[in-house]
Formats: sequence, C-alpha cells, structure tokens
Amino acid sequence: MNKLIKFIICLALGFGFCSQPFAVEILAHRGASGEYPQSTALAFDKALEQGGDILELDVHFSKDHHIIINHDADLKDNVGVPDKINDLTLGEIKTLDAGHEFTLDKGNTYPFRNQGLTLLTLNELFERYPDGVFNVEIKPNDKRLSEVLWQVILDYRMEHRVTVASQHSKAMRHFREISGGEVRTSATIGELVEASLAWSSGFGWAFKPQFDVAQLPYSITTKPYVRFFQKKGVDVDLWTVNDADHIERSISLGVDGIIGDYPDRIYQALVDAGER
Repeated sequence: MNKLIKFIICLALGFGFCSQPFAVEILAHRGASGEYPQSTALAFDKALEQGGDILELDVHFSKDHHIIINHDADLKDNVGVPDKINDLTLGEIKTLDAGHEFTLDKGNTYPFRNQGLTLLTLNELFERYPDGVFNVEIKPNDKRLSEVLWQVILDYRMEHRVTVASQHSKAMRHFREISGGEVRTSATIGELVEASLAWSSGFGWAFKPQFDVAQLPYSITTKPYVRFFQKKGVDVDLWTVNDADHIERSISLGVDGIIGDYPDRIYQALVDAGER
C-alpha cells in the first residue's frame, strides 16, 4: 500500500491507529513454490492457505496469444521438455504435466507427476481467485503482451488488485501508456539503476519515480536505501527471501513486502515480530 494512502487512512482513523505498524505483505513467489510445483493452482492455493497476501507470478505469450503463467520462456525445468511457450498453442500447453520435474529430494522422487497439474492462463488465475491480489511480471519485452495483459485486467476488473512488473523498459513503458496509471507498476532495471545512481551520488532529492513499487534484491538492500524510496511514496519489496534470518532482517528494514518461496516462513516471522 502506498505510503500516502496509509497516511490518509491514519488521519481518518486517529492517532491511536497511526501508532500501529502496518504489516509487511507476503508475496508468494510463484505460489508456495518451495514445496509445490511453481505457478500451478496447487502452489497458489497452498500459498494462500499459508498466509500469503499477494500471488506473485510471471507471464509469457503462447503461440496463439494466450497469457501463460510460467517463470521461464521454456518448459525444461518444470515440465521437462525444451519447448518454448511461444512455440506452443494453448491446447498443446494444456497437455503437459506441470508437476513433472518437481522434486524435494534431489531427484529421488517426483511426488507431483501425473497429478493433473497444468500450466495456467492468467484468465484461469483471475477466475479462480476473483478477490485475490496479484503481482504480475511481464517476462518478454513484448508490447503486444502488455496490450493483452491490460485487456485481461480490464475484463476481470482487476485494475486495483494487480501490480505489474517488468525488467524491460519497452514493455513497461507501453503498459503504463495504455493503462493510463490505473494499475500500480514496479520499477524496471533501468529505473532502479537510475534511482541507485541518484541516491548514491547525493542527488536523490532530484529523482522523480514513475513507478509505485521498487522490488529489490535482498542482498543489496539497506535501511537507508529502503527509506529513500519510501520517502518518495514508493513501496519496497525484497526478493527472493527464504532463509529465516534473512526474513527477520527484511522485517527489521521496514520494507513493505517480502517475496519468498515459503509464505508460511514469512508469516511465522511476522507473527513472532508482532505484525500478524
């Protein structure tokens, strides 16, 4: 939640409420992907059961222009085939076993093979969780994907339930143009480099972010850097945070969200910190 909005809520509800910290949001990275096949309905269901607030996911285009949820452009790591998503139709993709390669014991067993798990479309995800909150990353630098993503968001009235992320300037710039600021967006790599250079050189005061969220790698993030963004009304999420000590440190940094493969670990750390 944007800091300005939080401040307005505080004013409306009184100073007693303002003195209470806002809980850090849990972004379930590809669902509960540490324990279940990534980006499947099972992984997303379990993420919500474990206390996840936001479902984090990545999207690609199929050959016939359906938005497919998967981290990689190819399907080797989860389905076990080298094909790329954009070379396959939705019908072909739906025949593949999305739990085929998942293992918890370095390949001795594959407990989710032949369990009916398939790759999901974004439409299916929105239909499954109509009241959900989502962080959607556009993986390819594709303006057409940005356009279809915006249309799907409109079709399901998800404008205020989605944050759109992308590393790529072209895809993000186009999405912002066509969505007209109706959807929160995260910083691209280029924008984060620009922000970092401004902050580290003492010219942070001159930096004017065009994004709502800075999603930063855990390893490079410090409390002053977090505050730099938050003072400009930008939320800060850290990725990908799975170790218990790193989760605790992330909370101590005062970030707005933690992205991790184990939502239950983040939830428990927030309970221990008195924020849940």
